[in-house]
Parts: sequence; structure tokens; C-alpha cells
Amino acid sequence: MKLLTKAMQETIFYQMQLKSRDIDLCVLNALDNALPIDYVCDSLMLYVNKDGGFGNGLYIDNYNTNTSVYQIYEAFRILDMVGFDSNSKNELFDQIVNKACNYLYNRCELEDNKWNPNVITNNDFAHSQIFTYSDENKKLFGYHPTAAILAYTLKFNKETKAYYKKALKQIRIMLDDFYKMEEFSEFEMISFNTFYRIIKDLNLFTDELDKINNKLILNAEKMVKNGSKALDVAFEISSEYLDNKKNEELDLMISSIAPHGMWEHSGVWGYNKYVEEDSAAIKWIGAETRNNYYILKKYGRLE
Repeated sequence: MKLLTKAMQETIFYQMQLKSRDIDLCVLNALDNALPIDYVCDSLMLYVNKDGGFGNGLYIDNYNTNTSVYQIYEAFRILDMVGFDSNSKNELFDQIVNKACNYLYNRCELEDNKWNPNVITNNDFAHSQIFTYSDENKKLFGYHPTAAILAYTLKFNKETKAYYKKALKQIRIMLDDFYKMEEFSEFEMISFNTFYRIIKDLNLFTDELDKINNKLILNAEKMVKNGSKALDVAFEISSEYLDNKKNEELDLMISSIAPHGMWEHSGVWGYNKYVEEDSAAIKWIGAETRNNYYILKKYGRLE
């Protein structure tokens, strides 16, 4: 089993100071306990819009300055990553969550119990192909990031909040759909993994946890055998087969650090339409490194 050595970690932190966005450096330091997690809220404020949502390129492959559901998902994912929850004593965190939830639950239309992750103004800005506003992409995302956002709503809000109650109502409808679905996209598996982990941690839907877990494992194993990465489709679930695959991928992750000491991003935009893809690739070095550090820490791969 390979580990991210102390020397490798020191290089990462040095290079991140030189090459990463402030938000990515802040998250990395919060994950390492070098900074209080409260600073992450301050960094996220650079991406907040007047409507309470997030935009302004928080998710690197979408340069839209306007709010979109996917950008809110990215903000919530970061808050979850560093450990915020409903018991966190931070006024800025409460403000961020309350305003973002107001946008989602009061201003953003649902269709078939799903939020469209994209907005039409995406098409006016540089973006990767999957962030084009289209019916095709809406189907591609399916329940992603809706399932994850509903879980984050429960994690970040007290039970007495209206948004908590609205999320519970949407979840019941979503689970009815979930049990009927015969297969999931990789995007949906990412969201349903997050959903499963959070409701398990919150001790919710306890009589359904095994049923949800078993369905996710069954589909994840099939998807990994067909070429999906276990760390993508089975991040929060476990079986002997999936755990072995994840360990192989973690070893490969550590081996694939670039000579400069960070990780390069392998994703592409899917077309040669915007020159901004080159600048996005540079920004992704810090974001990819932040994400991989989080993964390696979660799986006990830090020396």
C-alpha cells in the first residue's frame, strides 16, 4: 500500500502556494488543520452572487458569472469536505447556507423532482460541453447534483428549518424513483453516494439504509467491471471487490503525481470552442491536488 509521504506533502503545500486559487489553497490548509475551517467561508464569498447562489467560475469548467445549481453544489461540497454541519458556530456559514437554500427551494424550479444543474446563461460564457444548457445534458446529469444537495440541506440545517423539511419531502419522492431505476449514470452515482453517507451519519431513513446500500453496491460493481472508476461510483460504499479496486486506484493516484509535485487534470472540455480551456487546465492543477489530498486523507493514505 502506497502512502503520500511527508516529503511529498511538503512539496504539495509549497507548490499550492505558487500555483493554486485561493479557495483551493484554503481548503487544503483546512483539511490539514493548518487553518480553521472558518476561513473557507471567507474564500467562498468571492463566488457568491446577490441572489445568494454561487457562480463566477467556482467550478472551473464553467466561467458563467451567474448562479447555477451546479455551482451551489460545488460550494456545498467544499463546505462538507472541510467538516461544516448544522452544529457549526459560524455566522457566515449560516448566511451562506440560508441564502443558497433560499435560491434553491424558493427561486429555482424543479422538473421531475430534479434541479437542472445548468442555466441558460452558461451558453454565453466559456464552458465545457457538459455545462451547455440543453435537454441532452439535463438527462445526462439526472439526479446529480440534486441527490447530494438534498443531503447537504439536511446536514447544514437544523431540523426546525423550513429547508430541512422541504428536503425531506423531496427525498421521499426521489427514493421512490431511486428504487425503480435499473441503472445509474456515473454522475448519479456520485450524488447517491454522498446522499447515502450523509443520511447514514445523520441516522435518518434507518429502515432503508441497507436497501439503498445494496442497490448502490450492485450497480457500482457492474459499472466498475465496465470501466468506471471505483473512487467515482463507490466513494462512500464498500464491498470486497470495490475496496480492492479503490486500493488499486489510490496506489495509482500516488504514483501519478507530476514531476512538479502536484496532480495534472486529465479532463477535457469535449470540443475546441473556447481558448479558456487552457487557463482552466492551469487552475485545475490546484483543484485536482486539493481533491486528491482529501481522498487520500479519507482513505488513510497520508504518512
